[in-house]
Amino acid sequence: MRWHSFTGGDVEWEQTIAQFHNQSPYQTSAWARFRESEGWTSIRLITPNHAASVQFLYRSTLGLGVAWAPGGPLGDTSTAVLNSLFMFLCERTSDILTYVRISDFAVATRTGQDQYLRGGWQRPQRLLNSGRTLTRSLVSDTNTLQSTYTKNWARNLRRGEDRGISASVWNSPDPTEIARLHAYVAKTKGISANDWRTKSLRVAHLLECFQNRLIVVKAVDSGGTTHAIRGAVLCGSTGFDFLAATSSEGRKTYASNVALHHLLEVLAQQGMVTYDFGGVDPTNNKGVYDFKHGAGGHEQFYLGEFERASPRLIRRPLSTLISLRTAT
Repeated sequence: MRWHSFTGGDVEWEQTIAQFHNQSPYQTSAWARFRESEGWTSIRLITPNHAASVQFLYRSTLGLGVAWAPGGPLGDTSTAVLNSLFMFLCERTSDILTYVRISDFAVATRTGQDQYLRGGWQRPQRLLNSGRTLTRSLVSDTNTLQSTYTKNWARNLRRGEDRGISASVWNSPDPTEIARLHAYVAKTKGISANDWRTKSLRVAHLLECFQNRLIVVKAVDSGGTTHAIRGAVLCGSTGFDFLAATSSEGRKTYASNVALHHLLEVLAQQGMVTYDFGGVDPTNNKGVYDFKHGAGGHEQFYLGEFERASPRLIRRPLSTLISLRTAT
């Protein structure tokens, strides 16, 4: 099975990926535009029968090309398709050295993994993420929604409401405020201070790229001060957790519970069927895992990360180097 370069524009690309069930924000044209400001260009490929497609983020320096496809490929991932994908990408880029990594968000199965391995792909020694997430179904009825939370999570939601915390859709989100809250999270939880979420200009660019596909909810106190935000990107019938931050005071008043609950309500009212909590790590970030699990999340494993390189001997050193940085 041969691949082809996708020749359409952003609108045509969105129409193409809309047919696949395992969509994610990272295969959209909006995400490609967002990462262009950091030096990545997008390479979009499709099979002749339109049974599979993939968007790579690509960089080339001094003959070394690096291609990264978070959330892809979409559709047919048979052995023949996966093997020809790497071959075509090497031809398409014409680099002297080529390193390719993908992160497949399809549900993990033994068959799916075997198809990658038979197609010449290998598991990285160091992963960029845990390869798991939590998902939950959405219902528009508030009482039914609350019944899906754990007792402790529902109790904290009531505590937040009793403390005067209320939530609403933020129709004109303030990038500076969003970045400020994320900077606090970075400082208190050891997240990289260089994360794009902590930079107001980067947040503003994200809002510009995703526009009405990104729903942001803010939780405020009785005086109108924002103490928590929660944002989700809409892909097909799924809302993907994308922005989440809570202030010091917000942690004391359970503002994050109020914000997330309202976001789930809004997404259900807009016809979303599923919520993906955007990845979890129960070992290294148990607090976040417990919070998302308490909100009704059920664990799901992705097929996850695979890599190839040409020539093969550069795979391990480049894999280690790239894994020291967050590439999503």
